[in-house]
Amino acid sequence: MFFLIFTVVAIVAFVSWRTMRVNPNTAGSANISLLVGFGALLVALSNCFTVIPAGNIGVVDFFGTVSDNTLKSGINFVNPLARIVKMSVKTQELKEVMEVPSKEGLTVQLEVSVLYHLNPEKAADVYKTVGEEYEGIIIEPQFRSVTRGVTASF
Repeated sequence: MFFLIFTVVAIVAFVSWRTMRVNPNTAGSANISLLVGFGALLVALSNCFTVIPAGNIGVVDFFGTVSDNTLKSGINFVNPLARIVKMSVKTQELKEVMEVPSKEGLTVQLEVSVLYHLNPEKAADVYKTVGEEYEGIIIEPQFRSVTRGVTASF
């Protein structure tokens, strides 16, 4: 959105500069208009680049169409109208303290943790099917379910 706004500002500034430069009385305003035009053009062009931090992957969402190609960490050239969703591919830990039933029917307090990370090749698929909050939708419920299932047999 900012790309479009600053592109329009740059075009208007360059058109006004072109009309004002022929009149000697408006030479100062023409220079200001030229400066505003270049500044707006610079801001518009800066929206064509995005920085993906180390340990993250960028998923390109262009008006609801998710690209299968993901952006690697670093500076990337992108469509300025696209939304870039940054997803962590770092190893993360999920800790749970829960009371689970044992084989004898007794309740046992258990502290468990799991290490997981997002596969960079599957990040676009995860975003398409689950969304950005995949941890709370997939990992936490599955982790709790498997933990309860395993402890019930011991």
